Amino acid sequence: MLPRFTLLVSRVVVMILLVQFLAGCATKSRQFSAPEGRDYTRAVISGYTHIRYWGDQRASYADTTIHRLKENRLLRKRVDILALSGGAEDGAYGAGFVKGWSERGNRPEFTMVTGISTGALIAPFAFLGPEYDDVLKRLFTQSSRKNIFVLTPFTALFGGASVTDTAPLRRILKEQIDDAFVAALAREGRKGRILQIGTTNLDAQRPVIWEITEIAKSGHPDAKRLIQQIMLASASIPGVFPPVLIDVMIDGEKHQELHVDGGVTQQIFVYPYDFDVRWYERTLGIRPKKNLWLIRNTKITPEYKAVDLWLSDIAGRSVSTLIKYQGRDNLKNIVSVAKRDGFRVHITHVPASFDLPLEDMFDKKYMRALYQVGYEKGRSESAWYADF
Repeated sequence: MLPRFTLLVSRVVVMILLVQFLAGCATKSRQFSAPEGRDYTRAVISGYTHIRYWGDQRASYADTTIHRLKENRLLRKRVDILALSGGAEDGAYGAGFVKGWSERGNRPEFTMVTGISTGALIAPFAFLGPEYDDVLKRLFTQSSRKNIFVLTPFTALFGGASVTDTAPLRRILKEQIDDAFVAALAREGRKGRILQIGTTNLDAQRPVIWEITEIAKSGHPDAKRLIQQIMLASASIPGVFPPVLIDVMIDGEKHQELHVDGGVTQQIFVYPYDFDVRWYERTLGIRPKKNLWLIRNTKITPEYKAVDLWLSDIAGRSVSTLIKYQGRDNLKNIVSVAKRDGFRVHITHVPASFDLPLEDMFDKKYMRALYQVGYEKGRSESAWYADF
């Protein structure tokens, strides 16, 4: 959920320094230990197969999943991949954009949808189609700070993992990601369509890509809860929101991995550099028209602002600048790979002209205005840029 959290980040930086000073050696323990460094790559989720891979390399099972794509009848004609970035409140832009795109009448049925951070909250609904556009509208125009988290700064003073509690967001995910929703994801997955969400394994300092449609198709009794956990983890800013502990097994012994915001390692993703798209085309005997649709839920150009000489302001501005340029590099890398593989690239982002001030985290007035900007952009004939 990263970039637009500058207000909160600047406050949290100072709070973390205070917490470290006051808390000393106090720590919060996991229920089960973290995997050992030498074994962490062997950790599995009990009861599942082929549901995740490291985001910095090609999945080890990639070639064995070609049967999934054979089920997609549209694949021979076209491939459409939608990637949704992080951006916290600025996710309202992407939510509005997909609604406007639906009304413009040329929104495709996506072969694959990926989401990071706030994009992870949009991705499952965008994947299932326009009938869920109104759910996204409610999430990004009716929600406010109280619907996302509650501040718990004193918990952090005694060894807590964050300065907030995301119980309100967890409730929303439980309401929306129910049995019927998971069944719908599974149905689309059986058609050969793919939904992926990215988190960051903080123990390993590596991105993790989760195969949400495979989890839904598994029939595992815990599938619904795991999907909720992954979505929450992808949006959990380290130190601000609590991390998500995910149970894993190594040689029959239970451990817990620490997962946080996918935007820590990448702001937007599609597929690893070493994924061989041409091999799939040759194997399947297809030459489809390929489109890559990238929605960057923030501004991508530098924004001038005189910075006050306070620690919180300097730290907050530095973090937001770091995130901005990480996101730009992610886009450049994706565009380079897409052009190599014959994709036509389409990019949209929050326009530089949008200048409504953000008064508070998840400011409802701000999100409603930005949703409308995204909606109008999605409906327009100039919705996409060929480059940035």
